[in-house]
Amino acid sequence: MNIYTERLVKEWRTHGKIVLSVDFDSTIYLYPTIDNQKDIDRTIRLVQLAHAIGAYIVIFTASEKERFKFIQDYCDSIKIPISSINENPIDLPYGKSGKIFYNLNICDRSGIFESLNILEEAINEMQKYKN
Repeated sequence: MNIYTERLVKEWRTHGKIVLSVDFDSTIYLYPTIDNQKDIDRTIRLVQLAHAIGAYIVIFTASEKERFKFIQDYCDSIKIPISSINENPIDLPYGKSGKIFYNLNICDRSGIFESLNILEEAINEMQKYKN
């Protein structure tokens, strides 16, 4: 297990829940700038599993607020219960001035493969831990 997965698992065990930041376009929703449906399918599956184990799901997007209802409806349709959009899901002593707090960020433009690999390994560890 690499140091980033170890940190995520440690935080998950310590707090019982983690905060997953998930981009929307080209991460869980197919957007016309790239054909990455396999990555989207994998992301959706892992985010659903993480939520079932114990994760707040925050959509972290550059979309305008007028699009948030569409985002919420889409997430409902793919069975990803989101806690918030562009806001911390719980009250925290930090992350109140722009950037939200997250334990792991999943985004097609910032290392989606690495993030998904870390999440998948952490999910496997947490499933063993909870059993």
